Amino acid sequence: MDLLRFPLVVLVDVFKNMDFKELFLISLLSKRARDTLKVTSMSSEFSFNLSNSLKIQIETYTRNSSIPVKDYRVRDESMRLSLRSVGLILHDEPAQKQLLLANHMFDTFKCSFISITFFDEAVPSTAWELMKMINQRKLYIKSFSYYANAESSEFIPRILDECTEVTDSIFISAFFPDDFVYTPSRPFKAKKIRVWKTTNWFNLENFMSSPRVIVEIGKSSKRTAETYDSFFTKWMDSDVPLQKLTFYFIEENDYQTIIDALDKQGTVRRVEADWFEVTRRNGSEFFYHTFAGFIKICTKQAYLEKVRKDGERAAARQIAIDHQALEQQ
Repeated sequence: MDLLRFPLVVLVDVFKNMDFKELFLISLLSKRARDTLKVTSMSSEFSFNLSNSLKIQIETYTRNSSIPVKDYRVRDESMRLSLRSVGLILHDEPAQKQLLLANHMFDTFKCSFISITFFDEAVPSTAWELMKMINQRKLYIKSFSYYANAESSEFIPRILDECTEVTDSIFISAFFPDDFVYTPSRPFKAKKIRVWKTTNWFNLENFMSSPRVIVEIGKSSKRTAETYDSFFTKWMDSDVPLQKLTFYFIEENDYQTIIDALDKQGTVRRVEADWFEVTRRNGSEFFYHTFAGFIKICTKQAYLEKVRKDGERAAARQIAIDHQALEQQ
């Protein structure tokens, strides 16, 4: 029976009751099959994990299990794949086949959002080509993560330039040469940016377009008092989207340098344990929290939201305690 001869309205219901593995196998039949799936299948959120293999799945995370590896023909290329109900794994194939498989996926399935993770083993040029492919198709990248243990700065600027449209979060955990500094080609849209390991390449003044930024300062920081003075002055004098900035793993010298730079911004007043208010000369208010190599800075609005949530949690805990006490009576 030729399934594709059924009317599209019927196929919509048929494909709705199939899992990913079944739909993917149908997509290997012909271009007509891919086109029919594209028109009739439901829109899904996909995750792409690139290392020495390429893992694609509908759900953002599932446990790896033992899945048979078989040879399949995808666009006239033989590929070693493991198929399962929520995704697939392309095993130890060259970059050409990884990109071909990604293209096949985009030609077959509707992607509402995409989450991308590049691991240490990923070839940087392949990672860049994959990002370009997604952006050229005008697909939405929800989150982006990049892990790199070897020093490399050749492709990372190109890869990061492809991340400016990421909507939710960006996480970079990588080592870079001391003289490498990245300047964005245009403002980033991500709601949260987190950078780890060596972070001297990350110029805070270039990333104030994101509402939340998290930075590991670490032992190798080359930021100076002038760096922090300049940044805090520009941030607090502007109406940029950045609402919350967090520094982690701060060495003692940098810790005091950051505090001194904050204290220069205006009148400082302690509002609660380890929380301080900075009122600038123009009347704007910022708050910062310090604790053991950790500093969090936020706007007054963000601080009040934190106070509100703390109050709600405290009230919920008290209700639970009162309820437990009543049950024990």
